[in-house]
Amino acid sequence: MNDELHNHTSIMEETGLGLLPGVVIALGLVVFSMSLLLTGSMWAVAAVLALIGVVTATILTVVFAVMDDDEAGRRMRERIPGL
Repeated sequence: MNDELHNHTSIMEETGLGLLPGVVIALGLVVFSMSLLLTGSMWAVAAVLALIGVVTATILTVVFAVMDDDEAGRRMRERIPGL
């Protein structure tokens, strides 16, 4: 199993970009959220809160997929690219 992990390279290792794509996406989400909030609309506030919920759910899914060693964790790791 250890050899299998070393033979599989992730997209991050292949491209050499590291954390740059994630930082760019996060910055884009922050700028988008700030522009929505500046409109002062209740729909914008609801959209930003929904965006926060989606980001939180995504982070928790990745954390649970990495930490979980049973069948559910294996299925999540298969569905998430790069894990």
